[in-house]
Amino acid sequence: AAAGDVAQAAAQLDEALRIRPQDPVLWQKLAWLRLRNGDFDQAAALAARSDSLAGNNTALRAENRRITDLAQARQRP
Repeated sequence: AAAGDVAQAAAQLDEALRIRPQDPVLWQKLAWLRLRNGDFDQAAALAARSDSLAGNNTALRAENRRITDLAQARQRP
């Protein structure tokens, strides 16, 4: 994604999630990617999925809240 190939990054994350669907970090990375692309509803949903798998990882959960807050803020008129 940093190199500008967002579609390839998304495809790689989707493949990784097929292998490790319970990995909250992968869900969060996909959420950031969706947020970057302007898909705010999807970003918030993916952050929520990551959060549901994060357990007591407070740093990961804080980043998920940040994604959700940014997605909601960018949806406002």
